[in-house]
Amino acid sequence: MTKSMDQSAYRKGRIDGFNKGKDDGFTKGREHALAASTESSRMNSDPPLNEISLMWRELQCADKLGEHYGQPVTLNDHHMELLKETSKSAIWKLEVTANQQAYPLILKIFKAPIIEKSLVELNMYRRASGILAGLMPNIHMVQEGMNGNDVWVFMEFVPQLKGQIIFTPDQFDNIIPTLAAFHARTYNERLYTQWEVFADWLPLYHSESETLERQQTNKKALHNLDKAMSRPELKARLDSNYKRLQSILLKGPEYFPELVHAGKSIIHSDLQTPNIGCGNVGEPHWNIKFIDWEGARFAPCWFDMFNLMGVFFAYRKDWRNVEEEVILRCSHLYASEMLKHDITFSDDPVRLYKMAYLQRVLERSLCLQLEWMVEGNKQAFLLEGYLEKINVWGKELGLH
Repeated sequence: MTKSMDQSAYRKGRIDGFNKGKDDGFTKGREHALAASTESSRMNSDPPLNEISLMWRELQCADKLGEHYGQPVTLNDHHMELLKETSKSAIWKLEVTANQQAYPLILKIFKAPIIEKSLVELNMYRRASGILAGLMPNIHMVQEGMNGNDVWVFMEFVPQLKGQIIFTPDQFDNIIPTLAAFHARTYNERLYTQWEVFADWLPLYHSESETLERQQTNKKALHNLDKAMSRPELKARLDSNYKRLQSILLKGPEYFPELVHAGKSIIHSDLQTPNIGCGNVGEPHWNIKFIDWEGARFAPCWFDMFNLMGVFFAYRKDWRNVEEEVILRCSHLYASEMLKHDITFSDDPVRLYKMAYLQRVLERSLCLQLEWMVEGNKQAFLLEGYLEKINVWGKELGLH
């Protein structure tokens, strides 16, 4: 055996020994924590520590998170609440104590294998939280390789708007200034000055893959439109709109180049009240933070105004009588807030909003409604509202 082979075997042996010792130590630490938990539970009639409590101790999370609170923290083991769990993630509300005061904390567990949408959200926390500081929850710690390839993210707890207030269109005024501040951070070339942060993971609206996806969705919408017209029970809902809708879809899927000229930024894409947080509702200026970032992408910034307002009015028929008035007020508010960040729009803000609405409906939402109607697996109860907007606003904007 040569000397170099001896050295290689020696190095491999050292590495293997180190990894075995590390694994053995990890296992022993878990066994000791579990034994201590079981004994403590037996003495105090408390339930044993769960997986989160055990991992908290093994990873020395108290020390790692202490810097965010300015002093050591303690996990309150029996104040844990599972807020939501799916096949891809779990969200826990935890509680820690620092300086004799209790603080809520969110633990989001990304389950392996991590799908593309979850990876986008995870990278927003891992890599973009500094750029969007103050606009998303503060990220305290990201722990990789949990239970195999799960990822645990400890972050600030921000109370959702949902459950705090009965939401009305007046409250858009409290959200739009923060939305504009968020868009301004990565507007057009401002993203590219920080491109190394986003280059290998952020979805781009005009990438080849997303353009192809919109083209496929457009073909699917045309197919489902014709399929619906072939069935008498569905034809009645579409008959008066069929030729107009077919003509418009054949022009797609890119309908308004003005939206791209108006500018792109990172958008959230799902601005509903469960995904908007605020810790000071009722005060003059709400401290808004956006939650749940799996829909993040670089796209026309006006799309988020549709995500915020258009979806609200689509579902809330009781507010339709003030929709035009709210659109006028909020579109100009958004433009004026963007101006505070040195961003101007050459087109009328109301026109840009209506373009964003129709573009998103025609490239995505309409296809879903037609599919649900044809397949019968969901109620297509937004279809009539979308058709009305396509008819009225489409004529106004020169689509037909």
